[in-house]
Amino acid sequence: MLKWSLAQLGKFNHKEFSFEDVYDFHDRIESIDDILDISEAKVSGKGINVSEDRYVFNLHITCVLTLECARTLEPVTFPVSLDVEEIYDTVDDGEVRLIEKQTIDLTDAIWEDIYLEKPMRVFKEGTTEFIDDQNLDDFYNE
Repeated sequence: MLKWSLAQLGKFNHKEFSFEDVYDFHDRIESIDDILDISEAKVSGKGINVSEDRYVFNLHITCVLTLECARTLEPVTFPVSLDVEEIYDTVDDGEVRLIEKQTIDLTDAIWEDIYLEKPMRVFKEGTTEFIDDQNLDDFYNE
């Protein structure tokens, strides 16, 4: 797990450090109807203590979501590969993740980044995303 106490992070003494880990988010998709499956999420990155209580983590996250086709309800794989920056601080300035205890755990931030990448709808290859106006007129005139 990518979880550190502030004391552990203090040992890096404002020097950049690298990390990598693998996450299993299957428990997080149980209540999400249109995510059928998720591969292990591979996370790598660098972190640094940029000031007294501010930590910056640059993450590279990859996984594969299996989503439900909006038209056929069949499984569609959706690869996720993203680079994000997460900033943690003890002072909430509206643009950081607040350090509420003496630890930083990237798990929730990683899940949120993956979930935000999920499209509202996906379509299986070979299906059309939109019904054009002519087909819609034909549908209503039948």
